[in-house]
Amino acid sequence: MSTSGSAPSFRILKKTYTGEERPEVEGFHFFHELFYVTEGTCSVFIGQRTYHLSQGDFAVIPAGTLHKTDFRAVGHSVKFVVSFSRETAGRIDAFFGEPLTAACLRAGRVTAPAQRREAAAMLMNRMLYESEQQPPHAGSVCLACLAQLLISILRYRRHEEETTGAVEAQTGRIQEIADYIARHAAEDMTLEHLSARFALSPSHLSRTFRKATGFGIREYLINLRIRKACDLLLTTDHTVTRIADLSGFSDPNYFGDAFRKATGLSPRDYRKMGTEA
Repeated sequence: MSTSGSAPSFRILKKTYTGEERPEVEGFHFFHELFYVTEGTCSVFIGQRTYHLSQGDFAVIPAGTLHKTDFRAVGHSVKFVVSFSRETAGRIDAFFGEPLTAACLRAGRVTAPAQRREAAAMLMNRMLYESEQQPPHAGSVCLACLAQLLISILRYRRHEEETTGAVEAQTGRIQEIADYIARHAAEDMTLEHLSARFALSPSHLSRTFRKATGFGIREYLINLRIRKACDLLLTTDHTVTRIADLSGFSDPNYFGDAFRKATGLSPRDYRKMGTEA
């Protein structure tokens, strides 16, 4: 798992994959992120489910959402990655006078209609040019393009919901297991407990879960617990020891080590950074 304590105000990258890469080392971070696939396919685990993306698909990953992307064994693939901070999202909302970003930034997959994919790619390339070449007023142009992109994604999503009647249903055994772990993350949980709960052998459960999500079960559980601890540090006055307990860590020392490994900060430094932001 990896996180970042300093969110980019805005960043765009264009990445090419050959199918030989290992899964990207991701977990959760403190900025929002959008993927846009222009060539090939990939799988991305967001929150508690796996999405399969192909040309014209966006992956929407709000700040603080667990995710991992896998481009292995899919051949040549190209994606744009747009990252921006909560502060940048707030500037867009302030300009429009409405919570535009909150409406757009719901975790999941959004597909651009076939007739709009070229326009979406052109918008991405415009942001990439402005970001890399830095002509006069590049920051303002990128912000305007980002707002246009968010509006486009919101329109695409509403079109999908109108034509299908609902967002794609959450189905599948792994989805059920991931949801169960998320609901009970703060409780004492072992692989043996999960295998008995879902009538699967421990080895089969471990192998299947990792293949579907990119996370080992323990890694996924620790991610969820750290994410809850982050929320509690910023929204409560509980002691670090109490937060460790509420998040599912019985050993405060282990909690401190795991938190520092995940975020690069101690729990106290993370709380201080959040209150100063």
